[in-house]
Amino acid sequence: MSIEARQAHRRVALFIGLFLVVHFSAHFAALDSIVAQDAVLQIGRAVYRIPIVEAALAIALAGQVVLGITLLRRITRRKRKDFWHWVQFASGCYLAYFIVMHTTSALVTRLVLDLDTNFYWAAGTLVLDPLRYGFAPYYLLVVTALVAHLIAALHFRKSRGWHAPALVLGPLAGLLIVLAYSGAFYEIELPQAHREFFASYPGVAM
Repeated sequence: MSIEARQAHRRVALFIGLFLVVHFSAHFAALDSIVAQDAVLQIGRAVYRIPIVEAALAIALAGQVVLGITLLRRITRRKRKDFWHWVQFASGCYLAYFIVMHTTSALVTRLVLDLDTNFYWAAGTLVLDPLRYGFAPYYLLVVTALVAHLIAALHFRKSRGWHAPALVLGPLAGLLIVLAYSGAFYEIELPQAHREFFASYPGVAM
């Protein structure tokens, strides 16, 4: 069962990886400008907002969480665990948590509340007090976890000396993305619809 789960986990990861390439391309485009981010985002949406593709992606994400938890339980049963087992376990736990929280939030915001989950949806959580204090580490940690999980997977396939030093790429990439969405590189003015949305959060003063 563990071998089958691991193989399925990898196959599903390849499909989700296609989405993540586009998703993170948009995030890194935000380092340049909001216009650049939106241009990349719209290219991606033209594909993954196709109903059948979006449904497949949602199912893949849910399935990946289930498969991931199955494999994480296998790690806990190991009598001997090295550094990379703990990297894989910790990053996997956080990724599962983030996928559930972020996907649910995005779908509810767009489909139920009818608010565009664009640049400003993410930026609002990073420019407004007190939201920024919780969401900055929330986003920073998920990029760190994603990179760590990928490197751990590579390590278990074939150990390389560069794997451990490469772990620093996660927090560095995460920091750049958080800075871009927090207004560190240019001024961010939230549209009225997003201002009204975030005004409903406890403690947020608009």
